[in-house]
Amino acid sequence: MPMRKIVMLGANARTQRSVSSIQLPSEYSPSASSAPYFNYSPSDFILDLRSHQKEEESYQNGNVHNDDEEKKQLKHLLHERWENAKQFNAFNYSLNCMYKCLDGKYDLSMQLNIERGDLRRKPMHFKNIKEPFNHLRFNFTKLHDNEILFYLKCDSDPISNDPLDRHLVAVNASPLERDHSLIVPSVNKCNPQVLTLQAVRIAVDLMLLVDDDMFHILFNSLLGQASVNHLHLHAMYWPYDSDLINRKCEPLHDVPGVFVIRPPCWICPAIVFQLDCIENYEQFKMNIYKCVEHLTETNQAHNLFLARAQPIRTTGAEKEEDRRGERPQLVTCYVFPRMNMIGAKPPSNFNPAANELAGNLTSYTIRFFESANEQSVIRIIEEEASLDDDSFQSLCFDLADVLIGRTVGTSRPHDLDFLEGLTSPEIDELRDSFQSFMPRSPSIRHRNSTPRTHSEE
Repeated sequence: MPMRKIVMLGANARTQRSVSSIQLPSEYSPSASSAPYFNYSPSDFILDLRSHQKEEESYQNGNVHNDDEEKKQLKHLLHERWENAKQFNAFNYSLNCMYKCLDGKYDLSMQLNIERGDLRRKPMHFKNIKEPFNHLRFNFTKLHDNEILFYLKCDSDPISNDPLDRHLVAVNASPLERDHSLIVPSVNKCNPQVLTLQAVRIAVDLMLLVDDDMFHILFNSLLGQASVNHLHLHAMYWPYDSDLINRKCEPLHDVPGVFVIRPPCWICPAIVFQLDCIENYEQFKMNIYKCVEHLTETNQAHNLFLARAQPIRTTGAEKEEDRRGERPQLVTCYVFPRMNMIGAKPPSNFNPAANELAGNLTSYTIRFFESANEQSVIRIIEEEASLDDDSFQSLCFDLADVLIGRTVGTSRPHDLDFLEGLTSPEIDELRDSFQSFMPRSPSIRHRNSTPRTHSEE
């Protein structure tokens, strides 16, 4: 009797998998899936994409053979496997998107993707950022073999000490752009959608391996637009640069190498981390993880956006574009603490998640796509995602303590002590009670003095 093919642990939609990640099928084989492994090592990392591209050009101009094929392999493997998945009907639709750039201060770009709004999997309802994994609901152990693009393996520094762990990259069945994929760390562990240090490491590694400045990695927490409670991140390209990478930041109090950006420099506040030298690789990952861990423990929804950005500035103009292409392009992580969104909102105009908070918008209706302007978009983000100034300032004091290793609350001014223990919605309610005579409008944020039009509902 021939052995039944096992694609991956619990991959068959008809198979109910044990909650235990240790109990394996008797016929389990590491080579059961047809998806290849992508093997890499830290020596393949590209710290500065700009200098790497110049080296590539010099190699080509001098007719010198470049043995650095491993660095380019990930980008090509991702594209080839993603295109190959089309023949197996792995996608809910064919990409047929329109784009436009919005006039205004922040150079926002917008995509029209009606099919994603209509055909994507219905988002699940969540009530807490740390909801336990539920194997009865959809999760990524139910993926079919033709949806798995490849597995990740670091040869010289294993991603996990568990030899049974598998870290996969799979298609996103409802893509935003070409090669839009899902990164699922330790898929067999069935971790909930809470970012782990291991997941941060994989995200940083992939950013360092792909030689394309349009490549991004994103993460949405529960209550922050995540639709599946199984640990995953998004890997995707976007055809327009986010203006976020050109913006001036400010230091995060006394924490070295950590920054913040807030309105009016950007459309919403964020904590910013940048890897400026490979010696800081471990510290870079740990700082991101500590930040996200604190947000998770305090039940604060958050989104992450990883990109290639010019070196962070704390002086000079509010915005400086590198039009001549001379500045380094370094891996940069923007962490957006945000309002908690209870339940799942159906896509109407657009849903502000990680990509949207970075200025890359997706509209699900032609009506909103045609009528949207920068003011209406910012209004939606302020009403549905952006933390108010007081909450973000309080959070920055606490994160400074966490990253330095002090007792949380040490850095807070005494006049903020009365906010201790209050959630973001409670702080909003308290603030509004003192400002009840003022209209709830983006104008009270003093972003600019120009009246704003109401967004379409």
